[in-house]
Amino acid sequence: MIAPLFFTLRHLLPICLLAWLTTMTLPTAQAGNINFGLSLTDNKIAITNQGNATAFYPAAYRLDANGHWQPLALPNGTSQPAELVPSATLSLTWPDTRPLTSLPPLEALQPVMVRFFDQAGAGFGQISFFHQPLGAEQTLDASYQDGKMTIAPPAGKTDNPDHQIRATWLLWGQEEGIRPLRAPVEPRHVQPDARRIVWRADMPAQRFDLGAGLPVVFLVHETAQGLRLQVVGGGGVQGRQQRAAWLDWWREWERGARWLSAAALALLLWHMAQAWRTRSAT
Repeated sequence: MIAPLFFTLRHLLPICLLAWLTTMTLPTAQAGNINFGLSLTDNKIAITNQGNATAFYPAAYRLDANGHWQPLALPNGTSQPAELVPSATLSLTWPDTRPLTSLPPLEALQPVMVRFFDQAGAGFGQISFFHQPLGAEQTLDASYQDGKMTIAPPAGKTDNPDHQIRATWLLWGQEEGIRPLRAPVEPRHVQPDARRIVWRADMPAQRFDLGAGLPVVFLVHETAQGLRLQVVGGGGVQGRQQRAAWLDWWREWERGARWLSAAALALLLWHMAQAWRTRSAT
């Protein structure tokens, strides 16, 4: 009766091993993340990759008073890096050293966008403010509808007219998702200017195409009390658009693998018990 037992072990042990390996290895398929920390000192800006994945062909831009994203230059004698690995820092020149009090309101916020490509070739843009405005007390109804950012005009008068939104700057990092990956990827950043909306009575909702990646949107509202900030969440899953859908099934696979492992172990123990009873009876 020993031979049937060895036959069972020979078939069940690989099943148990496979199930165990599946539960151990599948979670590692999660994608990395890329985010940046910025610091500004005099005429130099330092950008550090604080994520755990490499940013390719990084570039930075500052926003001027007219809504144009102006590229920040590298110091003399340095070349454009092809990648920025985790914890690495990119140093650039900050061209405007005027006092903040002499700058137009939008420029005084010192908005900066860092653009980069991930390892698949998808382009992203991260926006930061060195002087972030206060949160808006009056907000606009804004969301993605049918792939377009749709922004409704201010809804009537507020209790405090000083908080009434007169105009809105629309800032975003253009994202096209995985669509450009169908063709050879060119390391060339494309970022439209910021958009300014002057609100008028009976004005219809405004719609904007910000790219198929549906990025996060920053609405900087002009009020009598100064600029106020409203953040609208993105409609996509940043950094994961190029990820195969079956890689996100690992939780279901893990659960099934655990059940399979437990069932195989129970069957193995049952066969061992049966073999032991047979030997005891003889």
